[in-house]
Amino acid sequence: MVAMMSERLIRVLGPVEVVAPSGDLIAGGGRLRALLAALVISAGRAVPISSLQHTLWGDAIPAAADNTLQTYVSQLRQALGADAIALVDHSYRLDVEAATIDAVRFERLLAAAIEQRSDPDRCRELCRDALDLWRGRAFGDLADDEAFVLEAYRLDELRLATMELELESELALGRHELIIGELEIGVDEHPYHEGLWYLLIDALDRSGRRVEALRACERLRSVLAEAGIEAGGRLVDREQAILLGGPEA
Repeated sequence: MVAMMSERLIRVLGPVEVVAPSGDLIAGGGRLRALLAALVISAGRAVPISSLQHTLWGDAIPAAADNTLQTYVSQLRQALGADAIALVDHSYRLDVEAATIDAVRFERLLAAAIEQRSDPDRCRELCRDALDLWRGRAFGDLADDEAFVLEAYRLDELRLATMELELESELALGRHELIIGELEIGVDEHPYHEGLWYLLIDALDRSGRRVEALRACERLRSVLAEAGIEAGGRLVDREQAILLGGPEA
């Protein structure tokens, strides 16, 4: 049975917390937030108690771990609803409406934006809605913990893909001059994300700043060389198109 929690939100795209119907934030201590995050990652699936204990205490599981875990689960049920966490065969399962979890809503909005790629206005709107859900690094101060590091990285990559898709839509709408600054920040922060570089190159070219566009090409070539990657034909073709003043490659 899925608990009805339409007025409560579970947020992991930033510090882990619950937003109560009143708008108050329910955060709790580190282990309580870690338990919630572990259940969120496997929402709808049973997570063995032994796995949850390892997430909370690592290899130093205390003698009273069972009772302490039960106390944490009880606290989460108070925040989320009595039926939100089910005990199933020595496991706990988070049973909430998927849309109450911000990470799920984010991925659904990104999927919708990809489907609307041919409609730049709608695609941009969906991307913005998705990015507005973020409040910082996924899982906040838990992001580097062993249990969450891979999921935090995956979500961060999806966030970057969403940002790129939004800027791609802006470019398609002819707003090339307005996004140059944002793209320059983007390539500085994510130098190995080639998609942002090509958007920057195209935005500079369309703005009549072809010398700068060629410099961006050279910067990309240097970044790739530092990583031991040889620039491919796409970069060469793009440089040639800029030099000849022709259409984009």
